Amino acid sequence: MTSSSPGSRGVDSAQPGVGNAVMERLQEVGTLTRVIEQRLSGALGINATDLAALEHLTTDGPLTAKELADRLRVSTAASTHIVDRLEKAGHVVRSPHATDRRKVMVEPVAESLERLFGHLHPLLRGVEDLVEALAPRDRDVVKAFLTGVVRIYTDTADSFPKG
Repeated sequence: MTSSSPGSRGVDSAQPGVGNAVMERLQEVGTLTRVIEQRLSGALGINATDLAALEHLTTDGPLTAKELADRLRVSTAASTHIVDRLEKAGHVVRSPHATDRRKVMVEPVAESLERLFGHLHPLLRGVEDLVEALAPRDRDVVKAFLTGVVRIYTDTADSFPKG
């Protein structure tokens, strides 16, 4: 049943998170994350999936196409297409694995990382400043909360079929 009181937007009052300020802020963060990803993708000349791949390569270091597929939760064939696009756009290079001649490693190009972090620096610095301003006890509470949120997101993502 939807609410029809003045100022309501027809939202089901039994919907999880409605009227909960923390849930509303998390929803805003999710929405703004998508906006930032869209604009960052545009600034780098790639799509959102390719940006996610670049982020994994930046965070986790050189990866094989299979390792990248696992992190993105896509097929190896899809991962290969992603790497092809990133390589064509000049964001990654392929190189032989140091000890296994059958494997090819994918690694980000330094100039691409500089552009990526140039765009993200104000956001990362601002969030880091907020975290540093927290009292240690408050930081522990936020960390525990966010760890739980990550677990729930991961479990939910894992429940969907791979695309």
